[in-house]
Amino acid sequence: MTRVALRVSSALRQAVIQRARGRCEYCLYPVEAALFAFEMEHVVAEKHGGATSFDNLALACPYCNRFKGTDLGSLDPQTGQLTPFFNPRTQDWADHFRLEGAQLVPLTAEARVTVAILQLNQSNRLAERERLIQAGQYP
Repeated sequence: MTRVALRVSSALRQAVIQRARGRCEYCLYPVEAALFAFEMEHVVAEKHGGATSFDNLALACPYCNRFKGTDLGSLDPQTGQLTPFFNPRTQDWADHFRLEGAQLVPLTAEARVTVAILQLNQSNRLAERERLIQAGQYP
């Protein structure tokens, strides 16, 4: 268990999981299909002033959480401009991403940096999503 997970109460953890409907809020991977425990991810990291609160926590699969780390954004691969990541607390997933087969297609600058840094379309992640789609578990 991570240091962050120890500070999130059981009640808060359950509320975040329920709001996320048991899926990673970045890649939509389902909790029930995961081999590893999902994590309470600070959308705005504590080191940047983010609180351990319902309004700043997201349910994240281990892959998305590890790739995101404490970053808030990155350079947009299309424009080169510093751009914040997709924020599941203030933005709607469907406004930023489209699913084409197993691939997550970014529709906005925020989605482009999120796809790039979280490596959402890495070949192993695509293969895993394809298996879930075939099993009727994704999205």
